[in-house]
Amino acid sequence: MDKILIIDGNSIANRAFYALPFLSNRDGKPAGAVFGFANILIKIITELNPNKVAVAFDHSRQTFRNQIYKEYKAQRKPTPPELAMQFPAIKQMLKAMGIAIFEVDTIEADDIIGTLSKKLAGQKILLSGDRDLLQLVDKDTNVWLTKKGVSQVEKVDNNNIKQLFSISPSQVVELKGLMGDSSDNIPGVSGVGEKTALALLESYNTIDGVYQHLEEIKGKLKEKLETGKQDAYMSKTLATIKCDCQFEIDEKKLEFALPFSEKCYQFFKEYDFTSLLKDNLFGENKIEEKKIDKCILSNEILDEMSKLKEGHFVYNLKKIEFIFDGKLYYLEQNFQMFDSGLSFEDIILKLKNVFENKNILKVTTSAKEDMHILSAHNIKLENFVDVMIANYVVNVGGNMPKDIATEDCLTLLNEYLTKMDDGLKFVFYNIELPLCKILFDMEKEGFKINSQKLEELDESYSQKISNLQNEIYIEAGEQFNINSPQQIATILFDKLGIKAYNNKKRSTSKLVLEELAFIPIVEHILEYRKLAKIKNTYIEVYQDICKSNGSIIHTTFNQTLTNTGRLSSSEPNLQNIPTRDTEGKELRKLFVSKFENGKIISADYNQIELRLLADMSGEEKLIEAYNNGLDIHSITASQIFHVPLEKVTQAQRRDAKAVNFGIIYGISDYGLSQNMKLIR
Repeated sequence: MDKILIIDGNSIANRAFYALPFLSNRDGKPAGAVFGFANILIKIITELNPNKVAVAFDHSRQTFRNQIYKEYKAQRKPTPPELAMQFPAIKQMLKAMGIAIFEVDTIEADDIIGTLSKKLAGQKILLSGDRDLLQLVDKDTNVWLTKKGVSQVEKVDNNNIKQLFSISPSQVVELKGLMGDSSDNIPGVSGVGEKTALALLESYNTIDGVYQHLEEIKGKLKEKLETGKQDAYMSKTLATIKCDCQFEIDEKKLEFALPFSEKCYQFFKEYDFTSLLKDNLFGENKIEEKKIDKCILSNEILDEMSKLKEGHFVYNLKKIEFIFDGKLYYLEQNFQMFDSGLSFEDIILKLKNVFENKNILKVTTSAKEDMHILSAHNIKLENFVDVMIANYVVNVGGNMPKDIATEDCLTLLNEYLTKMDDGLKFVFYNIELPLCKILFDMEKEGFKINSQKLEELDESYSQKISNLQNEIYIEAGEQFNINSPQQIATILFDKLGIKAYNNKKRSTSKLVLEELAFIPIVEHILEYRKLAKIKNTYIEVYQDICKSNGSIIHTTFNQTLTNTGRLSSSEPNLQNIPTRDTEGKELRKLFVSKFENGKIISADYNQIELRLLADMSGEEKLIEAYNNGLDIHSITASQIFHVPLEKVTQAQRRDAKAVNFGIIYGISDYGLSQNMKLIR
């Protein structure tokens, strides 16, 4: 039996266009719809392995339906020019793939598909995003509906259509007759929506059945049906796909088999669809790929680059590499004593208009760092995508590449975008990319340190550390290097005869020493370590920064580092300043407003993880606590410590918080006991 794939070309092109809106070919012409179309087509072909394939396109808007109802599809907006100009390329690509194309004047693509599905013998799979085609489902015909982006489909057949959509294939047109279809401007019965229409069909099966039992229907619904009877039958006719259209069908031309031809390979190469150049698709027809040509950057090429008005521009400022006209240009390191050549400043100033042009998509792997570099030369980075951020959105928690070659940026971007569903695309375009600009502004603005208090804190810590050192020497009976774990072990375990728990005889780790903290010398060593770490990690680092930056700390916010999606901070790390103890609170007081009598505002979404847990789990007590504005940590403390809610202490609430968040993140019983200091 033949396995025949029939594709709704207009539907797939539209879905691909809106899924990948910013992609363009090396000439700067839009190519997202072409790439997305190729991607979903190849995915379906490799999964389904059909021996016949056909793609149907609309050829004109005027069909027999316009003669029945002049307003049919009248409200539809014209096809966006950026999409319209890609249809010839899509058809060129299909021909290169050896796939038959059907487009007939005055016949809609749906009717071509309907006719093919009924006239061709075999197992038919119809690929579309249009539910109208569900009326064609039968024992030999399935419909695969595209769902999200260009990556997922919902497979509908005779066995599951009723379960998925509450109607049989024959009832699709009955439903449209009653409720209409706003996308095609089919009126239906005025005032009857989907819910009502489904209920009517559940009771009476068809529009004929509804009107044969009209007397059983009461009230306003009956009036609506009486008034809208003519529209109901007209709408049903408009929604019915014709399956007997007259056009030539040469089944020989539908025959299809991999591998694709050399012509298809060259098409993908020309459009830079390098992620599609796979051995299993081309086999012997695959030509050995050549590396992208690398050329030395010159003033003449820069002048040509600066004239770019639209399309995309791939670059790497750290490596000083730019892709232009299908070639990679780089700055030659010139060490001639009297030959200055091109400088980095010359280059970016010449490309100022390119970086600031909102019609050119800038493709980079380090957008935030680029903003700092460009900002120093009074240049703004506009309309950009960051390949590393795209990777993070798709692969968060997985392996992040340390370095992406400039010539691979566009290929990887295309690959990541095709893996994003609609939700991830929203995160990428509406959250992560705008956040990149915000983080740049935050880094540039920096945080002011009260340098006088910093010096006072340094003196205080130095004194405390010195006092602790003397006490430890007295308790040990000798002087030794407190920073040496080996020497601490000798003092504690050999000289003083202290026994470590858990058979860790020589370990001086924090976990081991905390179990021995009831012994004065151990308690003082732990305190010494804590204060020394704060002094070295924070105070001395802040002092060095303040000397060079005038009391302003410019940290780096890492957007693509953590597995949980949170930000992290480095150089210096402002994120891990302790919060619970006195020392941490003293450090935080060092940060002050840049304005006289100004304030620092701290904002946090209250217990976001626990609120998500309440919603996802449906736990009644958790939901009740949030609905009534109660503190969930205090409630948990009250339960685990068996004390009235009003008598919960801050220490108990802190332990309960460790329990609540520990449950979410899967902490072990030992880890929880350590956090709550329950093991001695």
